Amino acid sequence: MRLPTKAVIVVRLLYGLFFASTGFVIAIFSTLGWPSPRQPTLAAQAFTDALDAARIINPLLSATYIGGGLSLLFDRTAPLGVVLLAPAIGTIFFFHLVLSGAVVWGTANALCLAILAWSYRDRLSGLWTYAPAVPAPGRETS
Repeated sequence: MRLPTKAVIVVRLLYGLFFASTGFVIAIFSTLGWPSPRQPTLAAQAFTDALDAARIINPLLSATYIGGGLSLLFDRTAPLGVVLLAPAIGTIFFFHLVLSGAVVWGTANALCLAILAWSYRDRLSGLWTYAPAVPAPGRETS
C-alpha cells in the first residue's frame, strides 16, 4: 500500500473541512428555518426550492456532508468519506453542469473527489471485487 502524497493529503484535508463545515451550515440553516441561498438560474432555483419543500433532504445532506467531511480528515477513514460523499458530489456535478451553469465549480468538485478516489483505489477495491469468506481455522464447513 502506497502512502498518499502531500498534495493528496492537502486536497483530502481541505475537501473534508469544506464539506464538514458546509454540513454544519446546512444544519443551522434548516434548523432555524432559513431559506437556501438563491441560485443563478430559474431552473436551479426551482430544483433547490423543491428540495427545500421536501424538508427531509437538507437534514440528510447535512448528515452526509458532516459524516463524509469528518471521515476525510483522517487517513484511516478517508475511503469511507469518499464513499459517503460520492452520490452528493455526482448530484452537485450534474446540478452545476445542467441547471446552474457553474460548470467550473461542478467539475472542480468532482475532480477533487476523483483524485481522492484514485489515491484510495486499493482500499476501495473491495466495493467491486468478490472475495468469498474464508472459514476460521478449526471451523471447517461440511
